Amino acid sequence: MDSLEACRIFLCFLSYSFLGWICECIYCSIPAKRFINRGFLNGPLCPVYGFGALLVIYCLTPVENSLFLLYICGMGVTSVLEYVTSWLLEVLFHTKWWDYSHYKFNIHGRVCLLNSLMFGALGVIVMKGIHPFVSQRVEKLSMPSTYLFTGGFLALILVDLYLSVRTALQLDEKLQKMQGVLGEIKEKTEAARLAAKMELEAFRQMSTPQRLEALLEKGESLRLKEQLHQAARSNILHRRMLDAFPTMRSMRYPASLEQLKERIRQGRTARKEKKSQN
Repeated sequence: MDSLEACRIFLCFLSYSFLGWICECIYCSIPAKRFINRGFLNGPLCPVYGFGALLVIYCLTPVENSLFLLYICGMGVTSVLEYVTSWLLEVLFHTKWWDYSHYKFNIHGRVCLLNSLMFGALGVIVMKGIHPFVSQRVEKLSMPSTYLFTGGFLALILVDLYLSVRTALQLDEKLQKMQGVLGEIKEKTEAARLAAKMELEAFRQMSTPQRLEALLEKGESLRLKEQLHQAARSNILHRRMLDAFPTMRSMRYPASLEQLKERIRQGRTARKEKKSQN
């Protein structure tokens, strides 16, 4: 395979990744009644769809004349890809990015029968309809245009990949900080519950310095709440990533992730109410 052919395959990969992104956005945006930018990357690409399409095209050519075999094999190949992708992301970021545990016939929540059936159908559509059209358009590009588009898009994807990985790592650091603050708050809350019945009477019997110390402890609780508020502040990239993967679960800091999601939901609700009042 020469460099020109590699560039053409890359452009086909981009086309399938873009079409996959469109499908994902439509599938998730309609129920949510708002636009959701799906995928790990910030840009309009879902690379797993691009890889899936290339696997179907180049691995299943021997069975392309049998729709049944093409469908079954396409379902198997894409399901394996989705499972491996999910596992790899979990290993790299200690996070379960999607979870199909609530679907019937799932395997470790990484793949499920419903999605596999849809991927099988998409494999047939790609092989019989989309790929011939896309490959013809790509082959009509001149050699300079092919190299130019490949270089430009590759540079953009690498920048996007860097930003997305950095966002995921920052999100993990944020969850770690939140977990520490939540732990402190939990300890102080439990201690406060134990002392709740005795607090008023004990406070009356305290000397002035002791009362001051008790009030400072109250201030410590406020400080922790403020720390939690600061740690839970999210930027637009964090919110986009959590929107893109609504069933995301942190393997190390599950409580922190749920707290962060809840705060984002509350912020979104508050903004909607404010907008409706104006």
